[in-house]
Amino acid sequence: MANAKILVVEDEAIVAKDLQYRLTKFGYTVPAIASSGEEAINKAVEISPDLVLMDIRLKGSMDGIEAAQEIYKRLDIPVIYLTAYACR
Repeated sequence: MANAKILVVEDEAIVAKDLQYRLTKFGYTVPAIASSGEEAINKAVEISPDLVLMDIRLKGSMDGIEAAQEIYKRLDIPVIYLTAYACR
């Protein structure tokens, strides 16, 4: 899966840039970063990535789970969830 296109969906800019840097270092292509669920859906439709790395908690009206369901429904692209959120 070298040269795979990965869409990063993360609303914290520093975290998103770090993920992009690390993925690129490993040989993947990160053609876009989205910071909201709505933007993630639009970017996924536009670039048709091979994989989506999706933060669960996003700013805006749509969380990562809702966005991932819509992306998967429209494009059948695998989604891996990321989160720093911990339940207590």
